[in-house]
Amino acid sequence: MPELAISPLAQPPALTATDQIFRSLYDAVVSLQLPPGTKVSETDIARQLDVSRQPVRDAFFRLSKLGFVSIRPQRATLITKISERAVLDAAFVRVAIEVECLRLVAASAGPEEVAHLREILARQESALDSRDPSIFHGFDEELHASFCEMAGQPHAWTLIQEQKAHMDRVRYLTLSTAHRRQVLSEHHAIIDAIEAGDPERTEQALRVHLGDIRNALERIREAHSEYFESGE
Repeated sequence: MPELAISPLAQPPALTATDQIFRSLYDAVVSLQLPPGTKVSETDIARQLDVSRQPVRDAFFRLSKLGFVSIRPQRATLITKISERAVLDAAFVRVAIEVECLRLVAASAGPEEVAHLREILARQESALDSRDPSIFHGFDEELHASFCEMAGQPHAWTLIQEQKAHMDRVRYLTLSTAHRRQVLSEHHAIIDAIEAGDPERTEQALRVHLGDIRNALERIREAHSEYFESGE
């Protein structure tokens, strides 16, 4: 099993041990540091993170509920392969929620809100050529979370996060420099539409942005078939 680069000690101290381990493992799964099909062990994870096995067991259970870990009695615990159906379902839920948030933002955002969004986008652009895709992805998360906050619906981002991790594993397979440039262009289009106060144009820009994963899914699956469930 790959050594985890993330330690629970880096997480906020208010979190429980299980929360910290869950977050470390969740991030490792989504970023493909723990690729689909990887065998994971309570004992190994506990040793790597210097904790007892019980919080690791609890974190495994939470990950299994999200569909990322397959726990089978008397058999190896595995990081699940990517389900195309789960990716498409997550995309549907995310678009439905985020469209409504962005329509509210487009109808109400002022110069300060637009400036805040452009500042995040500038930082994302600075990470364009980073060798670590998680930096670019982190600014992507910050931008979309800001959309929900500006809509007065911060809980919407929590709901989106519960779904979109299935999408994120696929997105990590597409974060080439060329694709990052495309993402930046789509973000610019969304923010331009918000600044223009045009909800319909904003919605269309978001649908183009989030719909790209549907268009790319078949190509990504062909290139990384070992990461996907068979028979879907």
